[in-house]
Amino acid sequence: MKRLIPFIFLLAGFILILVITGLPMQKAYALPEYSAQVGEPCSSCHISPSGGGPRGVRGQAWVGSDKPGYVPSLLESLDILGVNLDVDPEQFVAPSEPVAPLDPFVGDTQVSQDLFRLLFFYDGN
Repeated sequence: MKRLIPFIFLLAGFILILVITGLPMQKAYALPEYSAQVGEPCSSCHISPSGGGPRGVRGQAWVGSDKPGYVPSLLESLDILGVNLDVDPEQFVAPSEPVAPLDPFVGDTQVSQDLFRLLFFYDGN
């Protein structure tokens, strides 16, 4: 009987683990302060699409302006961060004449194969 008691506890623990892992899981929806406050996704502030980690321009401007209740646009963010954009509009005008297509790239086959082998079998370090 004394040897049966540890076995019963082990069996009960195993069954409990099976029941817990077999239950349907619910998704957790986390709403960080910024996302809940302004109704925008975390990626509007953070570099990572899932949020967290380093902030992008808009996130830095939001923190730098004492976390307002709205999302600063990119231009507002740059202004808040003190970035001055001096742009010459003439640099962004499309040419009036069609641009001639480029010649196709012709490379050395042996060099291409060597580079492929080097990258394919590269183990990282």
